[in-house]
Amino acid sequence: MEEEKNSTIFTRQSTGLVRQGRWIDAFIFNSSASWMFGTLIFALSSFVYFGGANLVSAEGLALIFAIAIAVMYAILTALMPRSGGDYIFNSRIIHPVFGFSFNFSLTVWQLFSAAFTLFFIANVALGPGLQVLGFYANSPVLVNFGNWLVLPVNSLIFATVVNVLFTLLITAGIRRTFSALDIMWILTLMGSFVMIGALFATTHAGFQSAFNDFMLKSNGTSTIANSFKFVEGATPAPPNRLAIPEIAICADSVIWVFWTAYVAGEIRHANVVRRNISSMAGAAFLNALFFVTLVILLYSRIGIPFLSGITSLAGTSSALPFSSTLQALSAVLVLSTGSFWAGLVVLIAITLGYSVLLLPALYLQPIRSAFAWSFDRVVPIKWSSVSSRFHTPIVTTLGVFVVIQIALLLITLASNSLLGIYSTAVIAPAFSCIFATSCAAIFFKFRKHSLPELELKQRRSYLITAVGALSLAFILFMTYEFMSNESFFFSYPSSGLSTTALIVLNFVFIPIGALIYYISYTLRKQKNKIDLNLIASQLPPE
Repeated sequence: MEEEKNSTIFTRQSTGLVRQGRWIDAFIFNSSASWMFGTLIFALSSFVYFGGANLVSAEGLALIFAIAIAVMYAILTALMPRSGGDYIFNSRIIHPVFGFSFNFSLTVWQLFSAAFTLFFIANVALGPGLQVLGFYANSPVLVNFGNWLVLPVNSLIFATVVNVLFTLLITAGIRRTFSALDIMWILTLMGSFVMIGALFATTHAGFQSAFNDFMLKSNGTSTIANSFKFVEGATPAPPNRLAIPEIAICADSVIWVFWTAYVAGEIRHANVVRRNISSMAGAAFLNALFFVTLVILLYSRIGIPFLSGITSLAGTSSALPFSSTLQALSAVLVLSTGSFWAGLVVLIAITLGYSVLLLPALYLQPIRSAFAWSFDRVVPIKWSSVSSRFHTPIVTTLGVFVVIQIALLLITLASNSLLGIYSTAVIAPAFSCIFATSCAAIFFKFRKHSLPELELKQRRSYLITAVGALSLAFILFMTYEFMSNESFFFSYPSSGLSTTALIVLNFVFIPIGALIYYISYTLRKQKNKIDLNLIASQLPPE
């Protein structure tokens, strides 16, 4: 800090980050950040509220917009292949306060998302799945362990262990992080193929029999005679038609494929547009293919009426041994395999694909964004100090660990309130990054002459404007759909907040970020004679 106090001339140095990521690492990282199991479970749990269950059409339409978003990020990443993602794009093309405020909002929501994702590993994925495996294996030990994991305190313990392990992994460097993620992604892919094969092999009657047997084993003689029919008739099933809000929900399985933008300074050939497009858009196509395949099979083998019924009953009826809809649907996916060994492989895939695969993105985005802020002197310079051994910013990594752990404690102590807030904030991260970057992509055509370092062929100049406009239209559409369906997304009495407060919460960190930037700008100008706006007029070094 002494260097900062005495410095009157800002001198740029190398970042200390190393380009260790390969194309296949980038592809897997992008696919993992948007893997479809979490979205699949959420989409299945919500379609009954929107009057239509055609998730296949919703996914197809979402994919069109996701490709536009992927192309937009691919071009901007190639122009500015630096770690920090849209903070770099938006601060250089529009204004640093614009880039920081939106990126700050994204970072806050990503940290909360990381905490909830850690909590959900045991509470939503692993716990319910083990109950089903215990049924197939006739093992009370597995059933009891599954019941133990879903208790909030035990979910916290499990999440804390995983938080420590992932922090150590991230600290060890991006090469090791990518290697571990590659292995987990392959396991998830294998489990997804096993689930598809198991669903092909089962029948509607076969699943009905398995569910009735599972309920009898769980509830004993008090079980309803035909539990499947009871669940199936619990609520009127929506027709298999397109429900517009589902497009926005399904998009979660395909839009988050631009995550390598945040670690572009560590990806080889990140300055090549075609490579970026193939790793981003290619990941979206793969995720959409698996999503559509599983939806079609689940509809034919399990049925829309049953999925609708379990959505309305889980968490509200003592007839089901699950405390939430998400837990019930995770169990249904494992149960649909029809056997212990297939169920075990699928449970591993669901646990990884629902939560664990997302964690590298949820850790690395805040870490690399904070690193970029620090390199631009918006926050303390120590935050961008990179380990010469592991080539990773240690201080920001440890800071992210602490913030996530605090969020985990809050989730456990006040899970009713925070779960409600989490459910309402589904649009906040997407709006914070895609809206701002879309504006930058559209505005780029008018700023390229003042950014001589950026060279873009004429046809790509038109392309980035077009995909920026399409991306902007989609994020505004998503925002409108979430806001206009407040009865589903914002009606959580347990949150203790009004609908208006919950809606405002999605966007409140953007002005807070702007305020932080202006405070930092003033302090740097007065104490260090450093103009943050001038720094942001240049690209950071590699």
